[in-house]
Amino acid sequence: MNASMPLEQNLPLSPANPSSASLETKRAAQSEGKARRLRNEAEKLAACCLVVRAASAAADHEAFTEVSRAASKALRAKFGAGSITSAFAWLAGEAGRSALESVLAGEVELTGPLSVQQVVAAVQLAQKAELLRGNS
Repeated sequence: MNASMPLEQNLPLSPANPSSASLETKRAAQSEGKARRLRNEAEKLAACCLVVRAASAAADHEAFTEVSRAASKALRAKFGAGSITSAFAWLAGEAGRSALESVLAGEVELTGPLSVQQVVAAVQLAQKAELLRGNS
């Protein structure tokens, strides 16, 4: 031990050392925060994919309008806002890609009835639709 250094600087970080305990608590809180964010993103990913699939399957304008109403109501209840347009845009954007990457990397599991393959297909469909919408 270096005699010129205070005793606290020579102690290893351990549960008995308050600095270590607060560091561990902070890391645990950050870890829990990240896990919660990933779960929320996975929920939104699944919900938006359901909306995209339903909108794409609508046989006519009347069916599409009904999907639109139901999607807006469900997205508003779960996430505070949303529409078919916002679901497509979210999936095609950075946040949707990030959520999909987290699922594919195994950082978080999907919620809902869709398989990973169905989610990937819905994201690709949303990306194509947004590309076409941007070109029109």
